[in-house]
Amino acid sequence: MHIFLLSRTDYLRDALREAIEKETAAQGNRIAYISSEPQIGEKLFYQSTIQDYSVINPNAHVDYFDLSDAFSDNDLSALKEYGTIYLSGGNTFMFMDMARRRNLYPILKAHGENGGLLIGASAGALMMTPSISLAAVADENTPGLTDLSGFSFADFEFHPHYIGSAEENDFLRAHRDVVKTLYACKDGDGVFYSNGEIKIFGDVSVFMA
Repeated sequence: MHIFLLSRTDYLRDALREAIEKETAAQGNRIAYISSEPQIGEKLFYQSTIQDYSVINPNAHVDYFDLSDAFSDNDLSALKEYGTIYLSGGNTFMFMDMARRRNLYPILKAHGENGGLLIGASAGALMMTPSISLAAVADENTPGLTDLSGFSFADFEFHPHYIGSAEENDFLRAHRDVVKTLYACKDGDGVFYSNGEIKIFGDVSVFMA
């Protein structure tokens, strides 16, 4: 597995931006954007992400996907044609609920095991870890999920948009899975997890069990 876990895709540290440029270029510059919820009209969040990737990798081409009925199973199977799959931000619980309904996990698992690159920002990053419970710091569990397990592509927990306040730290200590390491990531920073090895970019705090 080759995975970038981010808080967001804009205003990245130079070293992180350069690393993502290198990895996406090595995968052929084609990126499949999977939206956390369907976007209509001008798809403003998608358009904003296109702008972000134009800064990260000027040669990147980003195509839109979501998990609504507008995309058939055959459409989603086309994700295997992309070297990079990007899971967007949004409400983590809603995103995971839709991902389960559309059976996204085996698609992503096969992609990663075949050497493809996965990038997750915020909600998309949380989903690739063993648990999405930490999403409760910002997201409402609208679908009422009781199974808060993630895809477990990484063997640690991740907390995006980290500020470092006492209240936030208390929440993380109370809600994290204490048997796993937790990386708390500020905006603009990130973690690259590749075949079991971890590289940290920027001011990322580590909480150990």
